Amino acid sequence: MDVLLKNNKGLKILTDTGFSDFEGLIEKSVQTLLLVELQNAKIKCTPNHKIFLSDLNSIESKNLKPGDVIYTTYGTDTVVSIKGIESEKVYDVFDVKHHNRFYANNILVKNCEFLTFDETLISSIHLAEMEGKTPKLNMGQTRWYKTPSSKYTYCVSLDPSMGTGGDYAAIQVIELPTYEQVAEWQHNTTAIPGQIRILSDICKYIVDKTKNPTGIYWSVENNGIGEAALIVIDDFGEENIPGLFISEPQRKGHVRKFRKGFNTTHGSKVTACSRLKTMIETNKLKVKSKPLVSELKNFVATGSSYQAKLGHSDDLVSAILLSLRMIEVLKDWDPRVYNSFSSTDHDEDYEAPMPIFISSI
Repeated sequence: MDVLLKNNKGLKILTDTGFSDFEGLIEKSVQTLLLVELQNAKIKCTPNHKIFLSDLNSIESKNLKPGDVIYTTYGTDTVVSIKGIESEKVYDVFDVKHHNRFYANNILVKNCEFLTFDETLISSIHLAEMEGKTPKLNMGQTRWYKTPSSKYTYCVSLDPSMGTGGDYAAIQVIELPTYEQVAEWQHNTTAIPGQIRILSDICKYIVDKTKNPTGIYWSVENNGIGEAALIVIDDFGEENIPGLFISEPQRKGHVRKFRKGFNTTHGSKVTACSRLKTMIETNKLKVKSKPLVSELKNFVATGSSYQAKLGHSDDLVSAILLSLRMIEVLKDWDPRVYNSFSSTDHDEDYEAPMPIFISSI
């Protein structure tokens, strides 16, 4: 398990722009290493450690090849050889100010990037290790990371928006019971009727690949703008969207008029955030999307809940939270989902984010 070692002594580290502050070290487990030999230096590093080429583009050390020219304290140097060596416990410098890069054994490398003064929902150490994948297929604005299979069930969630260029609408597709992100869609100028058509197209694509129209569950958030989405769904014809439209159960004594879909309250969001944190940090929920990873890095504590930092969006995260609420309902129908999803119930251990005080002393 990674251990955080804070830089409490105010030490500085050499970067390509001079000595810089850094937050500390991460003590990692024993890992396989590579020995990168240059004409004038050598460095031991993990295969995925990023080294800067002479043009300041970074490359993972495992992808280096003889003849590559890299950036050093004494100018540039040329790679002679790369070979595997014995495993050792490794450390990584994190949150080097300015460009997140520093010199190690005279070679310019990239460090872990962290959000130092913000309390992110997901552990900063875990976020630093998360890297999205390149989609296997781009179908319009929909990014597919895996081909749907008849062996699995699919949960499709829509967080709608007005589509006028402000907030984004987002769709997430989660495979069950693997809890693997299969696809996502995000756009801010697609009107609500277009959002429903895209939701339908995604469901139809899953049916085309799986030949199983009963293996899809879909839903929408019904707050505010979501009411307009429900009207469009009625006009479009719920029966024209493959799969089953699921809604949150009506609670006993609840006076609000029943609407299909899921209504997000402060309580339901905090509960879903708690589950999302547990599932990502235990690697149960497998995130594939680079845009989603980026949103998670800017999804921070605000009061007693979480939302995107000012200037950032959290629509992909909101759609994932909706997926988890859908799965909470699905687990009562599907034994495979019940057995795997129930093991993530740690809501009783959840602690709301604490206010942050930063002293100038």
